[in-house]
Amino acid sequence: MEYDPDFARSFMKRTLALATEYDGPLDATLLVNCLLGLLIVPKEALIEKIPTTEFDSLLQWGIKPDSIKRLGRCDYGHEHRPNLRQLVRRLRNAVAHFRIEPRHENGQVSGYTFSDQNCFRAEVSLGEIKAFVTKLAAHLETQA
Repeated sequence: MEYDPDFARSFMKRTLALATEYDGPLDATLLVNCLLGLLIVPKEALIEKIPTTEFDSLLQWGIKPDSIKRLGRCDYGHEHRPNLRQLVRRLRNAVAHFRIEPRHENGQVSGYTFSDQNCFRAEVSLGEIKAFVTKLAAHLETQA
C-alpha cells in the first residue's frame, strides 16, 4: 500500500477511516491512537487550517462545552479567548505527553480525561471523541 504524495492528508484520511469504520472491543484504544494521528499531524502540518471558533460552538465539532472543565492558563497573546485551535493544541499536548486517563462506567471505558501542564482539563466521552475526530478530519480534508 502506498501513500498519496500529500502524506499529511493521506494519513488523516486513513486515520478517519479507522476511527469511523472500526466497531469492536478495542474502540476506546483505537480512538486514542486516532487522536495521535489527527491531533499531532495537523498541529505540525496544518495548524493554520484549524479555525479559531470560540468554545461556545464546540458542540458543532462534537464536544459539549461543559466537557471542558478548566481552560488552563493562556501562555500566548492570541489565546485570550479560548477557541477550537487552542483546544486542538491542548488535546494534542495531553495525548502526546500521555496526560490522559480513562473514565469508566459499568466496567467499560466511557471516555477520557485530558490534561496539560497549563492546568487544562477536559472530560470527554467516547462518543464526543469520535464525533470530534470525524469533524476535524473532514474539515482538514476540505481545507488542506
